[in-house]
Amino acid sequence: MLKIYNRWIGGILRRFTKKIMIEKKMKNQTFKQNRNCFFISAMFLIGIFVYMGIRIGFLYFGLKLQFTNSLQETVNQHRTLLMIIDELLMLSTILCGSGFFNVRKVYSQNKNILTGFVTVSFILMLMAWLLIMFETGRLVYPVNGLPVVTGDNLRTTLAEIYAAWHLCDILLGLFIIFWSGLLSHSFWKYSGITIGLLQMICTYFGQSIKPIPLFIAIILSTIWLLKQSISIVNELREKNL
Repeated sequence: MLKIYNRWIGGILRRFTKKIMIEKKMKNQTFKQNRNCFFISAMFLIGIFVYMGIRIGFLYFGLKLQFTNSLQETVNQHRTLLMIIDELLMLSTILCGSGFFNVRKVYSQNKNILTGFVTVSFILMLMAWLLIMFETGRLVYPVNGLPVVTGDNLRTTLAEIYAAWHLCDILLGLFIIFWSGLLSHSFWKYSGITIGLLQMICTYFGQSIKPIPLFIAIILSTIWLLKQSISIVNELREKNL
């Protein structure tokens, strides 16, 4: 009887211990998933906010260039601003790129052709960000004993920077439009298409920068991207649970 009792008690303890271990393992997995989703959300939110600040900073710098008589003097006066923008653009590239890489699985099984367009436009936009970062760095940082660009080279470098920004804004508009096509909610779908088109139209400043429309496009695109970034991270969390 004693042996039977001991076996019975031992079986109960083993089952109880196994149940506790399973529950503990599930809690650890849930904690890790929530932690990962938090970090991904933070990367997206910080990256998007930083990029918004960069675009506003360059908009301000562009307005100063528009009304200056000396490009070199204006660059020298705003050297600190350009340095900050240059460093923050690298940070934004890393954060947004890492965030996008981690949430790609949400649409990886989607056979919609727009998924490919979203990915390609985003990758090209990141490459354009890096180009702007390199060109901006040449305005303010000497490289390997070489001085910063001046004179005619300064004018050429500034033209290349704004050509790259023009490319970035077009790619951002296309990225938002393609992403909108993957959404099921009508409001965010059509508002995204509208904002994407507005973003592309406002970047055509062949004669002069139009600060108010461009500023509105920056704010609206930032709000839209923040909303969709939060939604896609929540969708990723639900898929992992």
